[in-house]
Amino acid sequence: MMDNHFTDEPPFDSYTETYKEIINRSVRLSGERYEYFAELRMLLMQSELASRTGRNDGFSILDFGCGIGETARIMAAIFPGSEMTGVDESGESIATAISLCLPKATFLTAGETTLPIVNDKFDVVYSNGTFHHIKRERHADFMGELQRTMKHEGYLFIFENNPRNPLMMRAMKNNPFDTGLTAIPPSRLITIGRAAGLCHVRTRYYFFFPRVLKAIRPLEKLLGRVPFGAQYYVLFRKIL
Repeated sequence: MMDNHFTDEPPFDSYTETYKEIINRSVRLSGERYEYFAELRMLLMQSELASRTGRNDGFSILDFGCGIGETARIMAAIFPGSEMTGVDESGESIATAISLCLPKATFLTAGETTLPIVNDKFDVVYSNGTFHHIKRERHADFMGELQRTMKHEGYLFIFENNPRNPLMMRAMKNNPFDTGLTAIPPSRLITIGRAAGLCHVRTRYYFFFPRVLKAIRPLEKLLGRVPFGAQYYVLFRKIL
């Protein structure tokens, strides 16, 4: 269920044409496809923002590890009044994202430890499947960079694969993007987020039921604290 990347290994430049196909193969046991998970994340983020800010659109949003821009395309449909910036260190992926010609999106190539973005720019920062690709010794650097780019009282959503979910771990094992990588527990993200000066707001788990159990998915609203969903997100707020 990985979507974005900001990586050292493997070389994502070589996967721009087959990216979605590989993701779909790795999550086939879920009965869903790439677009379902990307839209689900956007709707979860929109719901959180609406409940906390009183509005569900009109944000400035950073997509950290934007890859080929497919999430930005779905983001543009769910947040049509928002301005988006995507960053990734894969030049080929950024070129593919630019070719989508999204009217309110800008895509930039980032450096090894820094983002080419001014301070205090974004209301919302979004990251999915990116931190488990970044070397652990660089986690604090990038968390600090994300904090730097956020506005006062801005929100940071970090979506990652849940190491407690065996099917998710199987999907990672079968995904060539994730070869040799380890899923990150939310406690790790909370620790480095707090060290960067961010306030941890909540952790929520989601996607408990495959498509064959679609009828009972409404129950997931009651299971957000149960640590066995396929993915989770950690939500931070910048209050300093």
